[in-house]
Amino acid sequence: MKGATAGASGSKVNADIKRNRLYITLSSNPSKDVLAKVYSDVRFCVADLSAGFDVITDLSQCSIGHLNGISVLRKIMNYLIAKQVGQVVRILGKKSLVFKQIVRFSSIFKDYSVCYVNTLEAAEDMLAKSARRGGIRFRLHGHQIEYGLNDKRGQGQVIDISLSGCAVQGATVPLAPAMQIFVSIKFDQGQDNPVMLFSITAKVVRAKDDTFAVQFLDLDDNQKKVLYKCLADKIRQENP
Repeated sequence: MKGATAGASGSKVNADIKRNRLYITLSSNPSKDVLAKVYSDVRFCVADLSAGFDVITDLSQCSIGHLNGISVLRKIMNYLIAKQVGQVVRILGKKSLVFKQIVRFSSIFKDYSVCYVNTLEAAEDMLAKSARRGGIRFRLHGHQIEYGLNDKRGQGQVIDISLSGCAVQGATVPLAPAMQIFVSIKFDQGQDNPVMLFSITAKVVRAKDDTFAVQFLDLDDNQKKVLYKCLADKIRQENP
């Protein structure tokens, strides 16, 4: 295990290279300087991990109601996203106050999905049992998607999306599980770059009323790499 410690504060960062996993522990009241050191340690440890690495963050002793160092915390998460982080699990402990603080804190970062547990054992167990879902799931806040079924064309808004699939709401054409459709997603790459269009074959895995979820089919490694970059860039554009 490769490790780095943020001073004598109790905050620390470790990388388990064999398991391709990053561990972050924040102390009871981390200052902005401590969080900046944690950011440096994260970069140091992630260098030895492969894309798709999971992250367990222990916040059970952390009091962050005041949101100290919020810009640094955003910087850390943006860095993890840029390095193609996999699943993110946060340990809250059993203190109701900490839970309320974390919920308030997390409401600021609505761009990705994470899981919450009470103990390290529960976090390890969750990662051991969970199936891969194409890494972290991004929330694109109503990003439009178009889809086709035979000669019918529909539209909707993305709820969340990963390299393995996406969930959609506001669907204009009803779908049913097991249907195979064609989805198209556009990404505006900014003033100096062209619009990127992804057209992907997908299988409907859930459908109810005007919402549905699909699994992407036949994405090759290069398409996954480009799609992930588009998603990460979109998050950075919305939250610089």
